[in-house]
Amino acid sequence: MTDLPSMEKPLAKYEDINPYTARVYDHPDILVPHPTPAEVRRRLEKLRMASTGGPAPRVIVDLGCGSGNFLVGLAHRYPADIFIGFELRFKRLVRGAEKLEKQGSGNVILMRERAENFAGYFDPDSLDVVYVNFPDPWQKKKQWKKRLVGTPLLETLESLLRPGGVFRFKTDHSGYFLHVLSLTRNRKNMRPLSWSNHCQREASLLEPVRTEFEHLFRARGKQIFRLELEKRHPGD
Repeated sequence: MTDLPSMEKPLAKYEDINPYTARVYDHPDILVPHPTPAEVRRRLEKLRMASTGGPAPRVIVDLGCGSGNFLVGLAHRYPADIFIGFELRFKRLVRGAEKLEKQGSGNVILMRERAENFAGYFDPDSLDVVYVNFPDPWQKKKQWKKRLVGTPLLETLESLLRPGGVFRFKTDHSGYFLHVLSLTRNRKNMRPLSWSNHCQREASLLEPVRTEFEHLFRARGKQIFRLELEKRHPGD
């Protein structure tokens, strides 16, 4: 009798398993693999308590922080402020945590969480700056509902930003930029502070720290668009 071929699939080789799914637990002072609102509040309060003298630290959020180069640069430049990065991919989070530890920055919290869910971790009027840098443009019109920056995010920013707080957005996609710019026209509580359809031509940098994507796009001579919105003060 001829043996039938086995229908069982071979076990995955050890090297095929993503090692970063375990390594996210190696940086407990910086990286939160399973964040909860209570844990984030606890860490924020701890960082506020560690701040000595001067004004209260700003709370600055980077949605989709990647492997952390932008946050690392900001944390070094503004050591008195608190930075929170949202990222989903294990490897990028671990790389970011390693860079922050090497730099000695203790003012950053990295969270493994979708950027779309960030609103659940903060109180109203509690954030000073929110960044979204080069998100997926979802170019086809039927995909626009998947875009991170749209009406739902703008409504969330109106709630979470302090009066005078700002939202900073950069993209290399002109259609995405124009779409977001059009959405700001009827926002009663948000106003455009500045915008550019070609960052490379600006005489001065609004933000001296650049992301990996911005360095790449500038090297290729690609056009970069930016928009800065401010939450209005009551009575403005």
